[in-house]
Amino acid sequence: MALCLTLLAAGDACRKSPPSGVFDAAATPTARAILLQLKGTVSLKRAAADDWAPASEGMALLENDTVQTGARAQALVRFPNGSTVLVGEEALIGIAETGGAPGRDRTDLTVKRGTVDATLQTPATQDLSVGTPAATVRGGREIVFQ
Repeated sequence: MALCLTLLAAGDACRKSPPSGVFDAAATPTARAILLQLKGTVSLKRAAADDWAPASEGMALLENDTVQTGARAQALVRFPNGSTVLVGEEALIGIAETGGAPGRDRTDLTVKRGTVDATLQTPATQDLSVGTPAATVRGGREIVFQ
């Protein structure tokens, strides 16, 4: 059973994804996530870069990369554990992934602006932490708002 969570908040490591959209950690060992199903204008700013670049499907996302979507745009972000985050239009998010409690996968991201719809593949063993300017939401077996 999947858990869905909806939130509203005010390249050198690029590769093509397999046709099935499955995350391939072996092909990109330092990737924290991968971009899939891009619609409209989606841009990426690498943590170590000063400029925004156009994003493309299959692009690996590294820790502290930032993704931005334009008007009527969206992007699907897939994490290695199978969890996904659909980034809505005119959104700005930051990517990071940290280790969770023993036996649990934990994914962290920051929503600086816009909306995200998150789905955990297996909520019993996964955690998702979404920080916004106003609050932090953690989802998994139970959802906690702070």
